[in-house]
Amino acid sequence: MTNEDHNKYLAWAFIAHGSFQLFITLIVLLILVLAFSGPGVPGDAPPPEFLLVIFGFIFVFQSIFLAPSFVAAFALLKRKSWARIASIVAGVVSAMNVPFGTLACVYSLWYFLGENWKELYELEPNSKQPSLKRIPDDRETRWTGYHMDEQGDIVFHTVEPPDWR
Repeated sequence: MTNEDHNKYLAWAFIAHGSFQLFITLIVLLILVLAFSGPGVPGDAPPPEFLLVIFGFIFVFQSIFLAPSFVAAFALLKRKSWARIASIVAGVVSAMNVPFGTLACVYSLWYFLGENWKELYELEPNSKQPSLKRIPDDRETRWTGYHMDEQGDIVFHTVEPPDWR
């Protein structure tokens, strides 16, 4: 299986997780509607405004957990540069939702914490990622900052500490 296939299947796993959670949310809302407005409800049932507040709270709360899955699926299908971060966040958020959330979590962590994702999400050829130089490790030398030189390398500024002896 190619890395493009893994990327596509991971996006569909996030879509499956989000859709399943949305379906469960709608079922819970339907049960609440039937419980509070169906036959056999006493005359002192809560007012409809109360039900709207409860429905709004449930929908907003579930949306917080649904949104990362759909955002990650969009980023994966469109191959956005931030797809890796979105997928890891969505995987961690969806981990406790069995079965589709756990599947999406394990698959995203396996794919994006390994080396496979680098084939599809390389840096653009024109973008310059600075090459990091080793931070001075000498205990007597302290670095106070850094800047980038013309080649894109990071140059550290060091200062000798005063001698207090």
